Amino acid sequence: MALSMQAMLDLLDDDARAAAEALLRDAPAPPYSQYGVPAVRAMFDGVSRSPAEIHVPEVLDLGVGTPDGELTVRCYRPSLDRGLPVLMYVHGGGFVIGTLDGVDDLCRSLAVAAGCVVVSVEYRRAPEWVFPAAADDCLAVYDWLERRGDELGIDPTRLALAGDSAGGNLVLSVCTSLAAAGRPLPTCLVVAYPATSANFEGPSWEAFEHAPVLCKADAEWFWSAYADAGARRDPRAVPELSTSLHSLPPMLVVSAEVDPLRSDYERFAELVACAGGEVEVRRYDGVAHGFFTEVRTLRKARQAVADTAHFLRAHCPREPVRADARLRWRRT
Repeated sequence: MALSMQAMLDLLDDDARAAAEALLRDAPAPPYSQYGVPAVRAMFDGVSRSPAEIHVPEVLDLGVGTPDGELTVRCYRPSLDRGLPVLMYVHGGGFVIGTLDGVDDLCRSLAVAAGCVVVSVEYRRAPEWVFPAAADDCLAVYDWLERRGDELGIDPTRLALAGDSAGGNLVLSVCTSLAAAGRPLPTCLVVAYPATSANFEGPSWEAFEHAPVLCKADAEWFWSAYADAGARRDPRAVPELSTSLHSLPPMLVVSAEVDPLRSDYERFAELVACAGGEVEVRRYDGVAHGFFTEVRTLRKARQAVADTAHFLRAHCPREPVRADARLRWRRT
């Protein structure tokens, strides 16, 4: 049975509840899909942000040429030393919203905490560009990082991938493409509440159908903008359909308690573990879908960044996957 809005707010920490209540008070009533793409982008992409609080010695916007045109990536360098490991980060937003600016605080935090160069990707968004445009863009940036490692002063043999929500889907898509081509995969993966299925079924979909940050109706709308029924049979679009889950590198799944997607990505983690992969699930209680990027306002977001940085440091360079790799759960 779907929980009431008040019941869901009562599950949240004080700071997460305050943020959710502010969204419900200041934004039009959900589902946001009823207002159309331009209005939703104006609501979320157009939010003004105060100057960055975390200093990074070098932040550069660079152009990446692809077969479909030029993309922008933002590079965060925590040190002017060369040969640093690199983390390619892909922002969320249901494939429809989300910008480089929206994850700027998070990328700065990860660069400093993990001691790696972070490269944030501005991919083509739906509905103007449907699947596989965004997936192709992310793969093109991954290829660019491998080719341009020396020039960029990074070590492409220590290349990790991370993303939140739709961005988690897209980094898993990169891995599916690499495995299909018989290419080496990244050192490790971090996926925060990733979109791994397009069925919208499971306990969390029922309980949090009307969740304050992302409700079921909006999740369905985002998917309809990105991938039609035919595309949803492609494992590059729907990660749980992949037949190469066993080949995934060590993976950290960042889970949120109040999240309609939770049943999907925690089931995906179990599928990876059953296939022989090394996967750790960290569920953060008291927070909702989207919390990972809110490092200024949410204590659990800052804790998740610290946990992610520890994971990245442990797996760059990559450690051999143990034969007895298994699913590990931690509640936070």
